[in-house]
Amino acid sequence: MPQKIASSPFTRGLDRRVLEYVRRQDCLIPGETVVVAVSGGPDSATLLLVLSRIARDLGLELVAGHFDHMLRGRSEADGDRRFVRDLCKALRVPLVTGQADVAARARRNKESLEDAARKLRYRFLGSEARSAKATAVATGHTLDDRAETVLLHVLRGSGLTGLSAMSPRASWPFGAGPEIARPLLGLRKDETERYCRDSGLEPRRDLTNDLPVATRNRIRNDLLPALREFNPRVTEALARLADAAAIDDDFINRVADRDWGALASATRARVVFPRGAFAAFHPAVQARFLMRAAATVGGDASLTAGHVAEVVEALEKRTSRVSLPGGLTCSIGPERITISLAGERAKPRPREEALPVPGKAAWGAWTLTAEKKTGSLPKRVGSDEAYIAAGAVRGGLRVRSRLPGDRLRPLGLRGSKKLQDILVDAGVPSEERDDVPLVCDDEGILWVAGQRLAERAAVRKPGGMVHVRARRKGRRQTR
Repeated sequence: MPQKIASSPFTRGLDRRVLEYVRRQDCLIPGETVVVAVSGGPDSATLLLVLSRIARDLGLELVAGHFDHMLRGRSEADGDRRFVRDLCKALRVPLVTGQADVAARARRNKESLEDAARKLRYRFLGSEARSAKATAVATGHTLDDRAETVLLHVLRGSGLTGLSAMSPRASWPFGAGPEIARPLLGLRKDETERYCRDSGLEPRRDLTNDLPVATRNRIRNDLLPALREFNPRVTEALARLADAAAIDDDFINRVADRDWGALASATRARVVFPRGAFAAFHPAVQARFLMRAAATVGGDASLTAGHVAEVVEALEKRTSRVSLPGGLTCSIGPERITISLAGERAKPRPREEALPVPGKAAWGAWTLTAEKKTGSLPKRVGSDEAYIAAGAVRGGLRVRSRLPGDRLRPLGLRGSKKLQDILVDAGVPSEERDDVPLVCDDEGILWVAGQRLAERAAVRKPGGMVHVRARRKGRRQTR
């Protein structure tokens, strides 16, 4: 490993392309801490090197994460780790490492090696992200990887969501966790290969990627080359298909977001739809309602297009029952459709309470106090308190639980975000999300206690403020 990493007009141009892509796609948020997944191959080596070179432009803090799946020989695995260690040392990026026996897990859980490896790798990366207080894990997925994933989903009969594979920024695939960032999604693999060569790097090679033992390998080595005989630019065509599917998928989700609150009656243990009103929606919107209901009740339960089709088919019967993943059941009666978690009863949710200013409100296990303040915003604000601009409050303050369809624009972000995603990103367990106090006014959420302040509530200049503090019984408060 050379002590000084080289550069060339090509590498500098590619650095600029990735920086422009990241900014255009909001792939990485300026100022955040990012765990960079580095296997030692050309794509991940390029990812780490590019991010180290543009980190200053974005104000990023980087931590590299290397995971050994224990599938390669010991000498190959040790060589991978040494390569990554030396690269991190040259770039002055801290490194964390981990390993797990993927083959043993696959045998134990009757999973494919691909699935077992992915789950264990993401478990490691998610754990290290939480330790580093990182809000994103960056992966070295390229345009070619995206094309392979689209084809994989086509072969599996995926729906529209599956076709919109690998977005530049996505939620964590296994419950709560950081978001996934894919800064190299606009690059081809031959470009990452050249980037490494021009930088003086000799990345590691995993020969199992060339063996026809996994479905993805066969798509990469057999199917895509065959398709290129029909269209030499099939990779770009598949990426355009994914982009088009993502646009349509987003539109349908927005329609479902708009009507969810009026249609669904949701508690922690069940979601109920009026059958007649539900049946009046387009099947595409019905599918989104069902997926959201499963996520609301089952947390990490994920419905496939096949499960949704079963429920839609069952609507033709007067009464029916469909088993869903994660122990969920869809019961269809003459008047109602109910998605529920078998064997659990809904827990009572804390009622809505007024929060006087000045004054306090008891809300479940929490006590919230509010008082008027004037002057400048303190330099340090604890996680259990918030300062809200007095002029931002519309009507009176109140405290409530989350509701289906809740959204807000968190401080520092350009657009609105689902409350569900905010709580997931913060690592709040699914069973505790209904117990997070929301300080609201007549226009919506002002503060998600202990998590995020709404952009519209921010104190911009000295003046009138409302100081709100949330204390939970049995929990020590920190500043």
